[in-house]
Amino acid sequence: MHFSKFCTVLFFAIVLLGGILSGNIQAAKSISAGETFPATLLPAPFESIQCSYLGIPAEQPFAFRQINAQVVLIEVLNVHCPHCQKQTAPYNRLYRMIEADPETRGRIKMVGVAVANDDEAIDDFVIIYSVAYPIVSDRNFKLYSAVRAGETPFSIYVLRDSTSEPFVVAGTHLGSDDNVDELFAYLKDLLGTQTSEFTSLPRDKEATVVRLQPPQNESEINKIVAGSFARQGELVGAVGKHDLPSGRKIYTATVMKGDAVRKLFLEISSRSAICDICHSVHFAYVFDSAGLILDFIPLSLTKYGNVEWNKVEVGFFRRRVVGRQLAGNWGFDSKVDSVSSATMTSAIIFDELDHGGKLLEELRRENILHD
Repeated sequence: MHFSKFCTVLFFAIVLLGGILSGNIQAAKSISAGETFPATLLPAPFESIQCSYLGIPAEQPFAFRQINAQVVLIEVLNVHCPHCQKQTAPYNRLYRMIEADPETRGRIKMVGVAVANDDEAIDDFVIIYSVAYPIVSDRNFKLYSAVRAGETPFSIYVLRDSTSEPFVVAGTHLGSDDNVDELFAYLKDLLGTQTSEFTSLPRDKEATVVRLQPPQNESEINKIVAGSFARQGELVGAVGKHDLPSGRKIYTATVMKGDAVRKLFLEISSRSAICDICHSVHFAYVFDSAGLILDFIPLSLTKYGNVEWNKVEVGFFRRRVVGRQLAGNWGFDSKVDSVSSATMTSAIIFDELDHGGKLLEELRRENILHD
């Protein structure tokens, strides 16, 4: 079926709505139709033939507007996500359909963006699932954050009127998609569509933000907070609570250990899972005014099969983070930093802690960091 331009817009407005309703509830809705695709730089594919396919220089970071195409399907994925693995078969078929059609070959391109995955993990994924299209690494969540992605797989369809212009989002799809014939027809129809048909769509003035909450109730959280501070010494006075302008929630306490008295901080962090069948990530950590992490407290952390981490696994991970600086380099190495069968959860925690420098700056601006 070859959609008309009107049906193209209508069809993916419906798909987009479904993505909004199913998306990450921790942040504003994901990137949507009519938005300009971000100019985030990512590393080029390792294979020169894939760089040639995309039309980008080899061995150099690239922005998506450099891709030599009129229409691009961008799939945000994680190589450990079962639904992302399943998606490779229909997308391989779609790639072959595009390349076999003289009208679409060279004008429509496909690329995967593997969030939190390094080159070795991507290479294994490509080999195991015989992935035909290029996959690049978004190891530090840069594009993932820029497009406000939540769960994966998350596909974004972009187009432009000329190669001198940036790409504009035409639509998105959250989750697996094996309706390849219909998707191919849609992408082909986009070749005859102007970006103005999407930039003119009505846009929300404000995006609703509903933050994730840990599974514990307020009373349980208060006990966890007080107990975490008490492990650092004798509490002096009441525990304070601060709602920061950024939306982050911080607890403070004055603690005496020996003759030393110092102000300590605790943040409770909640992040949506990357994989669409995984549980969200909830944890807390204690740090001092210099940004030194003193303790790591799991609230709800799961591994493969959504099984909670055991004490040994928590102890291992605590040793990976306690004693490090929030404002330091939190580059994630899955070989040494991840709990077995919990690579995605481990990567999310590292990414959250990587924003610790900004937290310290905000605490300083709000005159909370020091007494």
